[in-house]
Amino acid sequence: MQPPQGYDSQNAYPGGQDGGNMPQWTPPQEDGQWVQRPVPGQAQGGFSAPPGQVPPPAQIMPELNQPYGYDGGWIPPENGAPPPEDTFSASASAGGQGPNPGYQAPKTGLPRTQPRQGKGVYILLTVIVLAFAAYAIASMLPKGGVSYGYVRYGALSSRFTGDAVVVRSETVVSQESVSQIDYVVEEGDEVTRGNMVATIYTAGFNAKEWVTLNNYRKQIREYHKVLITGAVTDQNLLSRINEVQTRAMEVQRLVHGARGSISAQEKLLKDAMQSQQIYIKQKNPDDQKLSRLYDDEHNQEQRISTWTKQFAAATDGIVSFYTDGYEKKLNMTTFADFSPAQVRDMYNGNPPADEAAAGMRNATDIYRMVRKEQWAVLMLCNEKDWIPTEGSTYHLVIESFDNDVLTATVYNSTRSGGELLVRLLVDNTEFLEKAMYLRSCKVWLGEDVSTLMVPSRAIYVQDGSKGVVIPTEGGEYWMGVKVISDDGNTAYVVPDNAGVLHEGMEVRLF
Repeated sequence: MQPPQGYDSQNAYPGGQDGGNMPQWTPPQEDGQWVQRPVPGQAQGGFSAPPGQVPPPAQIMPELNQPYGYDGGWIPPENGAPPPEDTFSASASAGGQGPNPGYQAPKTGLPRTQPRQGKGVYILLTVIVLAFAAYAIASMLPKGGVSYGYVRYGALSSRFTGDAVVVRSETVVSQESVSQIDYVVEEGDEVTRGNMVATIYTAGFNAKEWVTLNNYRKQIREYHKVLITGAVTDQNLLSRINEVQTRAMEVQRLVHGARGSISAQEKLLKDAMQSQQIYIKQKNPDDQKLSRLYDDEHNQEQRISTWTKQFAAATDGIVSFYTDGYEKKLNMTTFADFSPAQVRDMYNGNPPADEAAAGMRNATDIYRMVRKEQWAVLMLCNEKDWIPTEGSTYHLVIESFDNDVLTATVYNSTRSGGELLVRLLVDNTEFLEKAMYLRSCKVWLGEDVSTLMVPSRAIYVQDGSKGVVIPTEGGEYWMGVKVISDDGNTAYVVPDNAGVLHEGMEVRLF
């Protein structure tokens, strides 16, 4: 039997027989059949495809039940017989004739595919996509393969929520053994240092003393009416009487719904009545009855004064007669001393312990003075991963303040026991009256910061500080920045040197 047609031992493969790439054939010892001789370095049972060519497709041989060409060549049967004649057809043409008659290419067993329509359109789209990709890569590597990005302008918004305790600059005035309090000012009045606020009556004071005093004053008023009736020609007295009547009618009109300040009119009426009484006393210095009544009133007032104590404002501020037990321990002097756990306890309605007040068992809070100064908010933040920056300014909204937006500055923060406590300072004293009676509340903290944005890969740490590297004509320049936020793709930064870094500048990527 002759070797299979179609192989040229000298030209079919580069290098000929010495190239080690062509199957070699040698006659067997017994049946004269040609069998394949293994080539050194090549797996037995298959043909090695010439360089640049693909091995024939896989074909299942029924008698062997294994793929043809699965390891690069045909596996002969055990008897060494050559493959069926139709598997070595030299031509795949319709007539079965090829360049080398008698040798045919193996059949694949797969149907012949039809030419696809519009193949040129797909090729064109592929070329366009590849062109754009190449341009993008080239734009990122403009300088010797080093990647660069650009500085952009942006705004970073953040919002934090939490439970809070309000702290004010306030002082509480207390007194032991109090039986009665007479207030000179009204709730919420603004006073200055030295203004009289209240008079208290200590324990032991008998209310009958008031009855006696009021009885003397009633006798004085009745005798004044007698003196007024006999002074019909005294124009100065008549003028004062008309002033009292006018102020009284104005108070009555306001009581019935007229617009105006009733408290202001009451003060004017009181002043007019005092002016009238003083005039009558000075007009009748020799009236023995009137003098005796005034002496009785004065002596009774002196007797009562032994049980009284007057309180004047020690500072300027707003007067309030309501206290909640927090003021003596929680104020602007001590607000930074409390831990997150203590603030949580106060938020839940438990005032801080006051050892000094415990020793004053019979003490009564007379009033508190709230100074119109900077106040504070102790915020237990829900976003526990937040790292507040001291001195940063935020917008503050308190739940009971409607839509009022305040300005708050981070004083400092403490993280312990699974809580994040942020201490905030508030300078909006115009909202202090709304916060006069507020202690525990919900708050919202927001920030809108105009920043510059760079790719996250542009952040480069040098000597423990973060910064970006800027290419210049004289070389690369590192500039420090403060990273406000970084989501892994974009970093929001504020440059240490304002005006050096700006939108559109190129920064190196790492």
